Amino acid sequence: MENSRIKNTSAMIDRILKIVQGFLIAGIILCAVFIPLVAIFGEKMVADASRLDLGYVQLKLLGDASGYLDNGKLKFCVIMTMVSAIVALAAGWYCIRVLREILVPMKQGKPFAEGISGKIRKLGFTVLFGGALVEIGRIASELFTVKAYRLEEIISSPIVGSVNVSASSAVHIWFIFVTAHILFFLSYVFRSGEALQRESDETL
Repeated sequence: MENSRIKNTSAMIDRILKIVQGFLIAGIILCAVFIPLVAIFGEKMVADASRLDLGYVQLKLLGDASGYLDNGKLKFCVIMTMVSAIVALAAGWYCIRVLREILVPMKQGKPFAEGISGKIRKLGFTVLFGGALVEIGRIASELFTVKAYRLEEIISSPIVGSVNVSASSAVHIWFIFVTAHILFFLSYVFRSGEALQRESDETL
C-alpha cells in the first residue's frame, strides 16, 4: 500500500515537473530573443517615473526621472537583468532535471536506490552555485543602473519623495544558503538509507 502510494505520487510529481521544465525553456527563449532587441533599441527605452530600484535602497520619485537618465547605459542594465534571468531559469531547469532523475527509482517503488544521495548532493551544489551566479548578475545589473542615472543630481533634487531600505537581497542569499545545506543534509540521510537497502538486499 505504502509502496504504491510512493509510485503514484512520484509519477504525478514527475508529470508536473515536466510541464514546469517546458515553461522554463520558454522563458529562456523569450529572454534570449529580448536581449538583441534591447541591444539594438535600448536607447529608446523610457525610464520608470515613479521608482528607482538600487537593490538595498529604493527611491520613490515624485516626477519624471528621464531627464537624469542615460538611455545608452540603461540598456546594459536591462541586458544584465535578462542574462541573470537566463541563468536562473537554466539553473531551475537543471534542478528539475536532477529531481526527475531522483524520481525515476521512486516511481519503481525504490526510494533508496543506489545513487540517489549523490543526485541530491548535486542538487544542493546547483542551488548554491546557481544562486550565487544569479546574485552576481543582480549586483551587476544594479551597478549598471547606478551608472545609468545621475544619482547626485536626483538625490539633491526635490524629485525624491522617499527613500526605503530593503533587506530582500540578504533574505535571498540566506534562502539559497539554507536550502543548499538542507539538501546536503538530505543527501547524507539518503546515503544511510542506501546502505540499509544494500544490507537488506544482501540479506535476502
